[in-house]
Amino acid sequence: MKPSILLISGAPQVRSLQKLALESQGWQVQEADTVAAITAWGPRPDVIVLEASTPLEGLATEDAPRRALEALGVPLLVMASAAEQEQLTRQKLRAVYLGYPLSLGGLLEAVRMVLPISALSPDGTQSPTVLVADDDPVSRKLLMLLLAPFHFNVLLATDGTAALELARRRKPDAVLADVLMPGLDGFRLCLALRKEPRLTHVPVLLTHIGTPDELDLRMAQNVGANGFVRRTQEGDEILGALLRELRHGGFSPAAAEQSPSVDEHLHGMVRRLERQVGLLTQAERAVSESEERYRLIVSGSFDGVWDWDLRRRSFWCSPRLLEMLGLEPEDFLGTYEGFVERLHPEDRDAVVNALSTHLEHGTPYDASFRLRHADGSYRTCMGRGRAQRDVSGRPVRMAGIIDDVTERLRLLRETQEAVRTRDEFLSVAAHELRTPLTALRLRLQGVNQALRAEGPWSPERISQALGSADRQVGRLASLVDTLLDVSQLHSQAPRLQLEEVDLASVVRDAVEHSEHEAVRLGCRLVLASLPSTLGRWDRVRMTQVIRHLLANAMKFGPGKPVEVVLQSESDTAVLEVRDHGIGIAPERVEGLFQRFERAVSVRHYGGLGLGLYRVRRIVEAHGGAVTVDSVPGQGATFRVHLPRAGAVRAALLPVQA
Repeated sequence: MKPSILLISGAPQVRSLQKLALESQGWQVQEADTVAAITAWGPRPDVIVLEASTPLEGLATEDAPRRALEALGVPLLVMASAAEQEQLTRQKLRAVYLGYPLSLGGLLEAVRMVLPISALSPDGTQSPTVLVADDDPVSRKLLMLLLAPFHFNVLLATDGTAALELARRRKPDAVLADVLMPGLDGFRLCLALRKEPRLTHVPVLLTHIGTPDELDLRMAQNVGANGFVRRTQEGDEILGALLRELRHGGFSPAAAEQSPSVDEHLHGMVRRLERQVGLLTQAERAVSESEERYRLIVSGSFDGVWDWDLRRRSFWCSPRLLEMLGLEPEDFLGTYEGFVERLHPEDRDAVVNALSTHLEHGTPYDASFRLRHADGSYRTCMGRGRAQRDVSGRPVRMAGIIDDVTERLRLLRETQEAVRTRDEFLSVAAHELRTPLTALRLRLQGVNQALRAEGPWSPERISQALGSADRQVGRLASLVDTLLDVSQLHSQAPRLQLEEVDLASVVRDAVEHSEHEAVRLGCRLVLASLPSTLGRWDRVRMTQVIRHLLANAMKFGPGKPVEVVLQSESDTAVLEVRDHGIGIAPERVEGLFQRFERAVSVRHYGGLGLGLYRVRRIVEAHGGAVTVDSVPGQGATFRVHLPRAGAVRAALLPVQA
């Protein structure tokens, strides 16, 4: 019994050609344009073939056709693009998915794969015999590949004379002949066949690589040919004409002896072909120049380019795109699935949906996602693309660009963080500057009121108030000097006045200067042995370093002792300032010496966040280094390492910030 096939497609012309191809194998074919045919189908088919268009969308959403299909329990072949396959797979439609568009030969091979072996056994029907006459071996090979899935008996001839002799010996069911063959060309071969009583009714199709014009078609009719078909690589045009002639081909009367001259027509065809060759040469040159220009653009672009061929199911990536992902050409599979596999799992569904929506509805494709780099990290990318469609509006190709924005996002975050830090610093600086100004104003107002009062006023009280005002002015001046100094340190290394200095003496002076603040905060400054330590340093700058470290220790360890230790080594001096305060969290240690960086919240502790930055810049300018060890809740120890010989070029070279 012949196999039965239910063919459902929304395109009548494509469906009719597919039906011809299936019926050429002796199979029974029932065609329909909607999935409703599944429920209306009488006998159980052996195979159901569906085209991924409107009927397939109905199958994916309607319960009745799905239940009817599951009840039939027959193989389902679905012709769908890659995006449609992705969508239907997510909807759990169980089917064998075929590419789209699918060649007629590919359709036959797919049906054979799912038909039971018993249905493929021969039933006594003889396969048609097709005679192919072509002097070009490449054209003959292509025709053989196109005809192979149909299992026709194919006879090959390299020219018209050999084709005529072969046709006389073995009468073919159809003839495919190239019009431009040496000796007996296709037109003359057709005339000769029409004059043979036994071969008069054999359908003859003339072929040529060029598109036939009105004169070609008229000459084909005059010599008795059944048609003049353009030869293409896809071959569906030739296969369609051949299948129709094998099914419906009839007698085509031969031309009279007085028919137009074949020689003149062939000569005209050759002249047109020569002109086409000239135009083709110009077009090839233009294409070559265009490709060269394209290569220059792609190689010079910072964006990666991709090209997705939905028919061949290939996904091409430009060298720049592969470079962005740290891949070599052999590392990428070159498929759509290979691209999807490199997407971050959290972004995969969104990107696939965006691609599917663009292919189905034309919605602009503009997506952000993360792609996996060869080292395992992910790069943040922006992707844009547009689909190319065939005459029926179906997408056949899509191309676009991918831009790696990882670095730009990093810079954006750093800029946003810098702006946030700047705003926070300005707020803190305004508060720090306002505090001594407010105290100064109050002192001056008190002195003014005392002087304007009619009663006696005490000189001691006035002197005390002015002394307090002077301290606030000094504090204000110190803040302003710090801001100016940090501004200069950010752009260049500090200028040093190197001289022979005893670091022990500098430490004693700094500790003595900090005693008043230590008493106010309840701290006790403990000096260990201070051996005389001579070196080439800037006295003023080193005083600033020690005062900053002492102020920092007292600020975060009020009421607790602060220990100062100086170690004198042969080439190096090591200064330690140890407190027993709140300590520093491990994650804050690394950036502690940067501008505006704080180990604690500004709400609980004042300050501009510039002291340790100044310390680092000054120490590095001397050719030294500053480090910190801390345990949260147990205090911190700052160590300053200074070369005793000094830094000869420190005043000339900028220090890395």
